[in-house]
Amino acid sequence: MTEHTSANNEQAQQEEAERKYERIGAELRRRREELGLEQDDVARRLHLPGMIINDIETGQVDQLSSIYRRGYIRNYAQLLDIEPDALLVDAGEDILPELQEVLPVSRGEWRLERYLKIATYALVTVAIVPPLVYFFIAGGTRMLERDVAAEEPPTVAGAPEAAQQRDATENRSSSEELPSDEAATNRHVSASAIPLKPIRPARESRREPAVDAAAAEVGNASDEALAEEAGPPPSALELELLEDSWIEIHDAEGTRLEYDLLRSGQTRNYEGEPPFRLLVGRSSAVKLRFNGHPVTWEGDESGDMAEIAISGDGEVQR
Repeated sequence: MTEHTSANNEQAQQEEAERKYERIGAELRRRREELGLEQDDVARRLHLPGMIINDIETGQVDQLSSIYRRGYIRNYAQLLDIEPDALLVDAGEDILPELQEVLPVSRGEWRLERYLKIATYALVTVAIVPPLVYFFIAGGTRMLERDVAAEEPPTVAGAPEAAQQRDATENRSSSEELPSDEAATNRHVSASAIPLKPIRPARESRREPAVDAAAAEVGNASDEALAEEAGPPPSALELELLEDSWIEIHDAEGTRLEYDLLRSGQTRNYEGEPPFRLLVGRSSAVKLRFNGHPVTWEGDESGDMAEIAISGDGEVQR
C-alpha cells in the first residue's frame, strides 16, 4: 500500500513538472513567432541542434539532461529578450542525478593484476640477467687465456716438447759458459748504439748560418714591403660611458661599428678609417678619445643629443 502511494506521488510530480515546462516552451514559442524567427534561426544563434529547440518548445525536456536543461532555457530566453529568472520561477529546482561508480573493480581482480605484473617482472629478469652474466664471465675468461698465451715462448711446429725443452736448456747453459767478452759480443746490439757518420759534411754545416742570415734578410725585406702595401694602421676610437646613453658609430666606409644602448661604466674600443660619424643620445654621458687624445666639442657637457664626425686629425665637425 505504501509503495503504491509513493509511486503515485512520483508520477504526479513528474506530470506537474512536464506541465510547467510545457507552459515555458509555449511562452518561448509565442515570443519567437512575434519576432519572426524560425527554429533553425534560434538553433543557429544558440549553436544547438534544431531538435533540442523543438523539445524545449513542446515541453519534452525529460529527454534532455537535467544538468543542461535550465541552461538551454535560460539562453533561449535571453535571445528572445525574456527575463530567464521570471520564466524559470515556476519550474523549481531540478534534482541532480546521484553519482554512480563507473566500472567498479573488485579487490580480487586488483590483486590478480598485481600478481601478474610481479610475475612478468620476475620472468623478464630471469630471461635477461643470467645470459648477460654468463657472457660477461666467459668473455673475461677468454681475455685471460689470450694474455697467458702471449706470455708463453713460441714453439716450433712439429717438434716434440722434450726436444724443445732440451734446446732451451742447452742455450741457457752455453750462454752462461761463455766469457764475459764473448757474451757481450753475442748480446743484441741496439740500433741506437751503432755510431753513424754525419750525413751532411762539415763544410755545409758551417754554411748554414750564412744561409739563415740571408733568409732572414729576405724575410725582413718582404715584411717591410707588405707593411708599405698595407698602408698606415687604422685609427683608434675609445668610448667611455659616464651614464646610460644610445650610441651609433659608422666609419668612413659606412661600416656600422656600434648600434646599441650602452650602460654607465662601460668602455668600448673601435678601429677603422676616419672620419667616424657618431650619434650620441646624451652628450654629457660620453667621454671620447681619438688615437689616445681626448675629443671635445661644443655642447659636450649638455644632456642633448649630438651628431658629430671625427676626422683623421681629431677635429670634430657637427
